[in-house]
Amino acid sequence: MTSSAALASLVSAAASPTMASWSNLALYSAMAVYTIAMLLFASYLAALGPAAAAASKATAKVTELVAVGGGASADDPSTQVAPDVDDTSEASPRARKLAGSALSMTWLATALLAASVVLRGLAVMRAPWGNMFEFANAGALAAAVAYLVLARRNRWEWLGIFVVGPVLLTLGLALLAFYTEAAELMPALKSVWLVIHVIVAILAVGLFTVAFALGVVYLLKSHREANPPANSAKRNFLDTLPRAATLERAAYGINMIGFILWTFTLVAGAIWAQKAWGSYWTWDPKEVWTFVVWVVYAAYMHARATAGWEPRKAMWIAIAAFVSVIINFAVVNVFFVGQHSYSGL
Repeated sequence: MTSSAALASLVSAAASPTMASWSNLALYSAMAVYTIAMLLFASYLAALGPAAAAASKATAKVTELVAVGGGASADDPSTQVAPDVDDTSEASPRARKLAGSALSMTWLATALLAASVVLRGLAVMRAPWGNMFEFANAGALAAAVAYLVLARRNRWEWLGIFVVGPVLLTLGLALLAFYTEAAELMPALKSVWLVIHVIVAILAVGLFTVAFALGVVYLLKSHREANPPANSAKRNFLDTLPRAATLERAAYGINMIGFILWTFTLVAGAIWAQKAWGSYWTWDPKEVWTFVVWVVYAAYMHARATAGWEPRKAMWIAIAAFVSVIINFAVVNVFFVGQHSYSGL
């Protein structure tokens, strides 16, 4: 062994426990800050309720004035003004302050989570997604970053709690159920395909998570539009959100990008399998479920593009597809034995 190699070995051996401890500390800190962000997002949505009621009263007043001025009945649908609120411009200063604080806390928590992932990689001197614990943290990071980028572009503060909640739940599950001490990779995972195959899967899961959150909000908004409250005092944050059709298109676009990435994940996995095991497909449980996820998302894409299918019904297929992603990760990895048994548990 050369002197430089020996020095690198000593540095790595000395740094690993420290880096791993710092990684865990950063993870705990990220979870604490995400909790604060979630509470702030919840407070923000609660503060939007009065704004929705006020906007409803203003709309009713305008409708009444139009009806009186034009000699038409206030019950005439042609004279009623239905607001199409695509942002939270009607929110109170308190609500806007809460939204800003929630986003700031989310940025801080995401930075801490990114530091945790990087420190974990430095602790093991490899890509930090070699087991379920590491994959869960990296996937949560991808979902948080995707949300923050989209929120900055589209003013999606109202979506925050629907993304931060699952991210926080994932991190908690990773610590409680999937935690694995920092260690070297199994020989079968020591390949450049670990970086290519798994990082694309992580990005896909991150986008699927944001699209799932949008899908849930879309279903709530769609139901709200179909059953509007008769009393303006009962209006809540849902009445300040973009129209259901706008939410559905956004969810479809993000799901489409995630589906393309998942397709690459499936193909890259087959190539890696051929190099590692000499066969592109072995009907391993993990391979089968990865394909199941692809099929369900493909069914959603097909339903979404098929005439006669209501967007709401298609969205339920997308919800089922995301559930299959969760099963693929949390059930297949733990309870099914195969060539992909790399959970680290």
